[in-house]
Amino acid sequence: MVSDLAGLVISMAPVVGLLVWRGHMDRRQHIADVIHADVHAEARRVFRGESLLTVKVEPPTVWRPGHVRLTTPSGYEPLTGRAFQTVLERVPVGYEVVIHCGGNS
Repeated sequence: MVSDLAGLVISMAPVVGLLVWRGHMDRRQHIADVIHADVHAEARRVFRGESLLTVKVEPPTVWRPGHVRLTTPSGYEPLTGRAFQTVLERVPVGYEVVIHCGGNS
């Protein structure tokens, strides 16, 4: 009886561990998606509509903080400057703002 229970626990531990880990990753991605929506909405408000400014948010990992990446095509660098202060106000602690302008963005 005890050996059967121990076998069940040992065989189920990897599955339960993976489900817990995946749930944690999904929560972090959900938070990153909420930050993306907030930053993108504020950028749209600043520009009074859509612009060529792209916002990409990556959730933090154990080894690095999260990234809010602002990208514009070559020649449209002033867009980043116009939205920068608003973006900084919306980015939470634990996230870095990365600006990439022009080239192969």
